[in-house]
This record gives sequence, C-alpha cells and structure tokens, in this order.
Amino acid sequence: MVSGSGGAVQPSIRLGFEQLRAILGRFEYFQHWTEEQIRECCILARVVQYAPQQTIALDSALPCVHLILSGQCMLLQYLRVRRIYGTERFQLVAPLADTLQSNPSSPNEPRDPDQLQDEIWRWHETFRARTATESHRRHESLEQQQQQQRELDPDQAISFVRTPPPEQQIVPALLDVGTLRVGAVFGLGERHPDRSIVARTRTQCLLIPRCWLLLKRQNIGNTWCRLRMYLDGAIPNRDALFEQFQRDRAWQRYRRRLVQQAPKPRPSRTRSADVPVMCRIAEARLQQQPQQRPRQQ
Repeated sequence: MVSGSGGAVQPSIRLGFEQLRAILGRFEYFQHWTEEQIRECCILARVVQYAPQQTIALDSALPCVHLILSGQCMLLQYLRVRRIYGTERFQLVAPLADTLQSNPSSPNEPRDPDQLQDEIWRWHETFRARTATESHRRHESLEQQQQQQRELDPDQAISFVRTPPPEQQIVPALLDVGTLRVGAVFGLGERHPDRSIVARTRTQCLLIPRCWLLLKRQNIGNTWCRLRMYLDGAIPNRDALFEQFQRDRAWQRYRRRLVQQAPKPRPSRTRSADVPVMCRIAEARLQQQPQQRPRQQ
C-alpha cells in the first residue's frame, strides 16, 4: 500500500520478475535493458491503481515516473484569469508560484543584515506594546465587557473587510488539455505550473523512482531527458491555452448572437373556418372509416 493525495491510501502491488519483464517488453523504452536492470527495477517499482476522477499526486517525497499500463488519464490546466470590467474579455494572471517568487518579502530571499536587525527591533517594540495593552485589558471588569456587547448593534456594525473591485476579481478556469492513454509517460519533471493529472477511468500505473531511472545506465542516449523536452514542447503552455480559451468564448458569443438574430418563423394565421366545408367533411369521413382487414382465404 502507498499513500496518495490527501493522505488516502492507494492499492499497490509488487510485481515478480517475469511479470515485470513481460510488461516492460511491451514498450520500446526498455528494449535495451539487461536482466540485472529489470531485476533491480522489480525491487524498486510498483503498480498503483487509481479510481475514476482521482487526482494522481506527483509531488510525493520520492518523485516517481508514471507509466500507464491500463486506463486513461486527463490532463487538466488551471488558469487564473481576471475579467476586464465592463467587457466579456479576460486577462491572464500569473500563477501563484511566480507570484510568491516575485514577492520581495519571500523567506528564501537573502536580506540585508541591517534591514533584518531593524525588523527584529520593530517586532520587539510591537511585542512590548502588545504585552502592555493585554495587561491593561485584564483589569477591565466582566460587567463592562458585557455592557459593551449589549450596546453593540449588529445591524449598525461596520465591516472593514476590503472587497476587491470588480475589475480585479479573479475567475478560475479549468481546461481539459488532452488524454493520456496506455503507454504514456509522465512525471519526468515537466515544467507546467498549475497542472494536474486526473484518472478518467480506472487506471493502473507503473511507478519507477525518477532518481534511479535518470541514472546513466537506464538513461542510454539521454532518452528520458529528451522525452521530457518533447512533452514540454508538445503540450500547450499556459499562454497557448489562454488563447484557445479566448477563441472558444468568442465562438460561444458569436453562436449565441447568431441564434438571437436568426429570423423566427411566422405563426400561421389560417383558421379552421378558412378551410372549405367539403374538404373538412371529406377529411372527417376518412378519419372515421375503419381500416378494412384482408380476407382470409
């Protein structure tokens, strides 16, 4: 058993030597592997099964390369877009990872010692002021606090929570990029922020530790690094997906406008009184006449 996303335990099995050799023989990536490499992979690798609509975690403690043995997976891209106020157009927002890296107050960024000392002194003064305020508040009686609570009218309370203006509200968008089928490989370290892989059907994946797979013995001809570069170039990036998102929304607006502008059929003004009497009598007789059954010989 192996722990998956959200702490859930995923069913996993260890394969035997013959089973793993039969599985690896189906793919061209492992045609040049020796018996020793297959035996070592048999010790390290495992097969994990995922339920439909379950997210496949790639940020585990031991990063693994996933090879799909059965089933299908969908590639989902999360876009943070901002609606332009007064229009139906959107603007792409940088991912959260880039926003945190560009923040000058990031804890990983080296800081000036003098600036750090000033900040420590400021925190010390703030702590002293907070301690003095808390000691003064302890002397207040409970009756005064209850009286203040009774005087406070919830209907007249003022909220100081700032709501972002409409033009700065971020709208989430989830796009289906594509489908990964049997034989697909992912988890090689692709650089795609805000992207996740979800099992479309019941899926079984062969998990091989990435650090072991990228060793020179298993990475003959730099195969896995070239495959990672191919995936980075073949799968559309955020900008291309955002352009496709804008085209799809423009097509939806055009289709909706075309349906609204389409000419509607005029209702017929013909009434039953406009039909001649003889035609109405003949039609009534035809409806009342029973169907003649064929004679049995």
